[in-house]
Amino acid sequence: MTIEVIGKAIREARKAQGLTQGELALTANTATRFISELENGKATCEIGKALQVMASLGIHIELHLPENRP
Repeated sequence: MTIEVIGKAIREARKAQGLTQGELALTANTATRFISELENGKATCEIGKALQVMASLGIHIELHLPENRP
């Protein structure tokens, strides 16, 4: 998964919920500029803020850790 894929998923979920970037920013307690950068896959986005935005939209990610092998 890349930041571009995450950004696209966020944009699609926002639009599906009928939210503007500004409305989502208010809900996620962040700036509209951050939402724009996140949706456009800017690599310097802060992961904590990205997770807040995703949670505001009801997007959940799954973390798969590598198995420990003897």
